[in-house]
Amino acid sequence: MNTPHGVWLDDLTWEEAASRLANDPVVLVPVVWSRPVRTAAHLPMKSATAIARALAQKLVEDLPVVMTPLLVWEGDTVSEGFRHILRERLDGLRARGVRRLAIVDLGEGDAREAGLAAEVPVLSVCNSAAAPDYATCCMLAIDPRSVRMQLLPNSPRVQAFAGERMMAADVEAARALLKSL
Repeated sequence: MNTPHGVWLDDLTWEEAASRLANDPVVLVPVVWSRPVRTAAHLPMKSATAIARALAQKLVEDLPVVMTPLLVWEGDTVSEGFRHILRERLDGLRARGVRRLAIVDLGEGDAREAGLAAEVPVLSVCNSAAAPDYATCCMLAIDPRSVRMQLLPNSPRVQAFAGERMMAADVEAARALLKSL
């Protein structure tokens, strides 16, 4: 289990998880906001989770972290139900001895709205607001066959390479933020 990169918690056995967590790793709780992309009739509904999973996988490949399964929230606002689910996940990890926790916001929402930022750092990784074609470019990089090209408005900015660059920048920003934990 002494690999130089991270791991998805749910890929481990209970014994492997206990061993990995005993080494005091940074444990990341990825949160994705699965809101419909309002102006993107060309993108499948899975776009938010597909992009979040790809970004989380890049973090796992690049950093010595333990990534919990995606926590997907399909609401437009943070509710008590979401706060409860997130708090349960964090409390469950703490009960297993995890001390270094961070929430990784991988979507179009703001995990800080959950009100837990005072006790757990929130890292915003997926900066989808930075580029109007972020989701389309990322999906072209991740799963180009799922993009309905016939419905895609013509735009010279929409390219898979642009999606790869934007995701790489997101991962680099996360790497810098995680060094402080």
